[in-house]
Amino acid sequence: MIHLRLTLFLMWLWPLHADNALPAIVLPLSVHLVRSTTHPRLHAEITPAEVQTIVHEANAIWSPANIRFELRGVDEISALDLSPKKWFQRDRNWVKAALPTTHFHPAAIDVCFVHDMGPNGFFYGEPVVVCETPEYTKVRGGAAHPVARVLAHELGHVLFLKHRQDHTNLMASGRNGVTLNREEIATARNRALQLAAQLTGN
Repeated sequence: MIHLRLTLFLMWLWPLHADNALPAIVLPLSVHLVRSTTHPRLHAEITPAEVQTIVHEANAIWSPANIRFELRGVDEISALDLSPKKWFQRDRNWVKAALPTTHFHPAAIDVCFVHDMGPNGFFYGEPVVVCETPEYTKVRGGAAHPVARVLAHELGHVLFLKHRQDHTNLMASGRNGVTLNREEIATARNRALQLAAQLTGN
């Protein structure tokens, strides 16, 4: 009985990997590079080639859940000509107001890259917004590319994951940790299946 309990405990601790029995779930991404001649903080300098690398690394982070984000395209969008941000405005509210929603893809998760903002990224309804100059604290075993980690973190919010205090976890704020526990993997996969059906119309 003791051996059985120990085996079950070790199975719980054993990390899930991409080569496990979980079927792959693929979710489409549509990436938009924000351009602005009036607000330098909004003007993303990242290139389409760099976006491909970032998405590839974000997929590596999500591989334990066997969830893959498929890049469907990268385009440029011009930020709306807003007044400069007021001191009392939250960065994320001002940034979101500057994004032209008419350019978003109805059958993909939209991701916008901006140059600089207060949070490293945010998601509270479409789109995901990622800062290409994030501030973070390194942790052991964390992501090599901070922007890829920010993208993977925000996609976690898309998949209904919440912030955690564990510094090595993907959902810890202001870190570069990448781990996911079994409960988070289960939650993310359930939501990913729902999203896949919604985006494909099935």
